[in-house]
Amino acid sequence: MKPAVALLLVSAFAVMVQGAAAGLMGHFIIPDLGLLIVVALGTRWRSLASGIVLAALIGYLADLLSGSLLGQHALLRMLAFAAARVGGRSLNLRGALPQAVFVGILSLVNALGVAVLTTFFAPDARFGLASAGALLTHAGINAVFAPLVALGTDRVLGLVSDDDAGRRLLRIEPRRVS
Repeated sequence: MKPAVALLLVSAFAVMVQGAAAGLMGHFIIPDLGLLIVVALGTRWRSLASGIVLAALIGYLADLLSGSLLGQHALLRMLAFAAARVGGRSLNLRGALPQAVFVGILSLVNALGVAVLTTFFAPDARFGLASAGALLTHAGINAVFAPLVALGTDRVLGLVSDDDAGRRLLRIEPRRVS
């Protein structure tokens, strides 16, 4: 329970800082901290059910603070968690480069998801190719910051967790049949 609450508090603070910084500097040059925390969560969290709930709550926080369609970021964060979970199991996303590439691609898919959901629920909204360069820049910034956010997420989970964050405490050798 403690790791989940700590991660929610850190995520809420990160989303608030992101929103304040985006108001000062512009949205596309600020990393999407909620998405990056969810990706780090997807590669490290043990329980699928509680991880999806945490991802949805982090997305819901982003929905409340950004003024977007209610539930839009929550749905996209749950999908990002699932993608990171599958990617973490089938790919080695512990290294900085694989994680950065994965997050860069996921950021573009997330932007496409935002555009599709917004267009579906608000048909008068328009998205053009003029923002393609800004989306690529934002995906690159997310990719650069992904290993740092993953390291910070590991530190937070390590500080509040009772065990060694997924490491085996006791190595048990398999039985040998002779």
